[in-house]
Amino acid sequence: MIAIFDLILMVLLLGSLVKLKSKNYQLSTRIVISLALGVLYGFILKIYPHNWLEPIKTTLQLIGHGYLALLKMLVVPLILTSIIHAIVNLGTNNNNVIKKISFLTCSLLLGTTAISSLIGILVGQWFAVGEGLQIPSIVETPAHPYTGLSDTLLAMIPSNPVASMTQNNTVAVVLFAVLFGIAARMLGDTDREKLQPFSQLVSSLFAIVKKLATIVLRLTPYGIFALISLMIIDQGTSLLLGMLNFFAAMYVAMIIVLIMHSVILIFTGQHPWKYFKHAFAPLFVAFTTCSSFGTLPVTEETLNNKFKTSQTVAALVPSIGATIGMNACAGIFPAMLAVMAMTILHQPITASTVVMIMFINAIASLGISGIPGTAFIAATVTLTSLNLPYAIIALVQGIDPILDMGRTAVNVNATMTTALVVNKLTKSSYELNSIEMTEEDNKENKYVMG
Repeated sequence: MIAIFDLILMVLLLGSLVKLKSKNYQLSTRIVISLALGVLYGFILKIYPHNWLEPIKTTLQLIGHGYLALLKMLVVPLILTSIIHAIVNLGTNNNNVIKKISFLTCSLLLGTTAISSLIGILVGQWFAVGEGLQIPSIVETPAHPYTGLSDTLLAMIPSNPVASMTQNNTVAVVLFAVLFGIAARMLGDTDREKLQPFSQLVSSLFAIVKKLATIVLRLTPYGIFALISLMIIDQGTSLLLGMLNFFAAMYVAMIIVLIMHSVILIFTGQHPWKYFKHAFAPLFVAFTTCSSFGTLPVTEETLNNKFKTSQTVAALVPSIGATIGMNACAGIFPAMLAVMAMTILHQPITASTVVMIMFINAIASLGISGIPGTAFIAATVTLTSLNLPYAIIALVQGIDPILDMGRTAVNVNATMTTALVVNKLTKSSYELNSIEMTEEDNKENKYVMG
């Protein structure tokens, strides 16, 4: 009788989440509400004897497992299409200045993402994220432990790309996608006509996969409700304390990354206080909308009018920054989740592990940033590459909407910092190119007038 009552209560709570969707509540709002409902339902179930919980737990596991399986389904197609699409469409103009801007932008974004990963690791260890928690029963434990830098690097070589996809060797898939994209770009430099059909195909596939990701992510509130309920049954209040600890660690790490950006800006001649005063609008839009793409118009306008960068830099760098290398989503967040997983599993975090996480996060950030659920896809690559339980993200997914606000602001700030550095480094080249173009125009005008 009690089990039937609990099943009815579960249906009513899930129905209330469906009702919120029909009333057009934002996804982030519904996720936070689902977290609260999951915690409440979990504590209600916890007061009953364990034998009454089996039918309830079976139902919750079906919902939770199903949601996680759908998330895992997205990983390989998203990695392949997003990275190849980003590389093929990066700086399609043959102008040498644009090529230089693209190269510097990618280098700086990937470099700061690697450093942000290091900051995430150090702050995660400082806060001891994961301490006192346990692996939930629904989370798959890794089949093999991390065996060191050399073995992991060898495993990254995509000797059989298809096997890498079936074995969830995500870094090998990433490297294959990068090499494939570079080969396509090289073909485009010599024979643009042959590349054009493939480029259109990749763009279509990427758009379809993004739409699929959107469909799956709409199920997040229901997955969160089931996962949090199960974990509350197993871990009680220790889970809530662990989530709050992770939340605090993430925001401390993001503040440190913002300080790192300020130090970089000082070397370019920018005063941090004046910089943040001018950059307030795009950072505020990023924080409130949680969308790097949605912030692009404001970012471009700010770089062009407030910071007086060249139009090329103002247009190109934010576009690249929205698809390649995000300091918080692809750097801090996956690194801190890796620390949490290794802490729970009592695995040592060695120097080689730190280097691997920095390298994996930088490489995995190629192209992944432009898709929904960026942080979780990036975390998947890192966790599975180190053979850590992917579903560890379920421990913090309920507070992710609040984390994502800070992450997006840090991502946009990294892009703007990169744009100012690139503008300073390419200013002379850009001016020289403009002079050369003016001279060519003058010659052409003289020829026409003659």
